Amino acid sequence: MPIQELVVRFQDRIWQVSLGDHLLSGQPTQMAAISVAHTIAHAAAARGARSKILVVDVDGSSIEFPVIEPQSQPAADVA
Repeated sequence: MPIQELVVRFQDRIWQVSLGDHLLSGQPTQMAAISVAHTIAHAAAARGARSKILVVDVDGSSIEFPVIEPQSQPAADVA
């Protein structure tokens, strides 16, 4: 199953959230951008997609959050 990778980085004086070549959001702070990335990742998980978030800091170092997996559906009770 493929994983979508959301990248948070500081570029053009704003914290950007991107998916591939697509800019999804621009935020004034790193924490706001991470929050947006988590919201997008959890929405994707609700649709059955796996996501990971990579945060590239201003100094070039990076942090990768654990993969956000889709929620497994509980088995329906059969009476």
